[in-house]
Amino acid sequence: MKSLVPLLLVIGLTSIAIAQGNKPTIDYSAPANATFTAEEVTIPAKGYTLAGTLLLPKNAKRPLPVVLTITGSGQETRDEPVPFPHLEGYKPMRQIAEALASRGIAVLRVDDRGVGGSGGRDTLMTATSSSFADDVRAEVAYLRTRSEIDPKRIALVGHSEGGMIAPMVAASDPQIAAIVSMAGDGKRGDLISMDQIKDALDHAPGVTPEIRAQQIAFEQEAINAVQSGADLSKYPAQVRLPWLKEFWTYDPQATIRKVRQPILLMQGSLDRQITPEQAGMLEQAAREGGNKDVTKQIFPNLNHLFLPAKTGTVDEYSSLATSAIGDDVLKIMGDWLVIKLKVKR
Repeated sequence: MKSLVPLLLVIGLTSIAIAQGNKPTIDYSAPANATFTAEEVTIPAKGYTLAGTLLLPKNAKRPLPVVLTITGSGQETRDEPVPFPHLEGYKPMRQIAEALASRGIAVLRVDDRGVGGSGGRDTLMTATSSSFADDVRAEVAYLRTRSEIDPKRIALVGHSEGGMIAPMVAASDPQIAAIVSMAGDGKRGDLISMDQIKDALDHAPGVTPEIRAQQIAFEQEAINAVQSGADLSKYPAQVRLPWLKEFWTYDPQATIRKVRQPILLMQGSLDRQITPEQAGMLEQAAREGGNKDVTKQIFPNLNHLFLPAKTGTVDEYSSLATSAIGDDVLKIMGDWLVIKLKVKR
């Protein structure tokens, strides 16, 4: 039996996410009686444009601080929905954006390239996390052109892969004011993939020790082939993607050591995709790099989606009791950003 189980967790949802981007137009307008406005914006990138929604608080003192949200792996639209039954209401980036805008912080959330209203679909087969970081840099550059925005008070909030991309951008741009990493990768992707396949096999029914050993060996063989530049023709098409090669070789700890801005690391204790100890790895690496303003917050009984869970496994996603991020997550993030961005009301 030859298959790469973790690829479903890491990149296997990409085609579904792309299909989501082709659904009818979504209403991104502000709720009735909101204390902020919602403006549809178009952002120039490298050979294509990106589409997003900019929330602007109505009564806050200008120029405004702003948060730019960064979605996780797979091509996601700006609200970061997930393709699981009973989680149709899961829109974490919209929740975060509206909560922060209600506290006087502007928020820009953007469709990833190739989905929703964004162009660049023809670049996806060659794109990497570093490529997506360039898109974020284009979004930051756009925000700096807006008269309503204070260019010295721009923060990044990234989830999952977005939590890995945020340090990439901050490390190369000292004008970024702060970053929030929600379940961002804390170690090299090949190690994460091995963790994921072992966990998936341990919880899969009918997996014998022989099958488990075979699966793990095949995964390691694929990793070795990708890292060494060997012939990949016998492996699934996903294994040949440049994105995966970077994922399996990129060291997020090396990058976060270069980040000098304030960092908030947020993690669910039941996260089975990016395990909780990885937040500690990032915290240690950032402090080793000389950053003294690092905060780590572990939320009990939350999974990778920052939703209440019992086991944290992907199989459980379809039976979760709620699709809404808890008020505690939004409050802790909001309180921290209000301080770091020096919000004036």
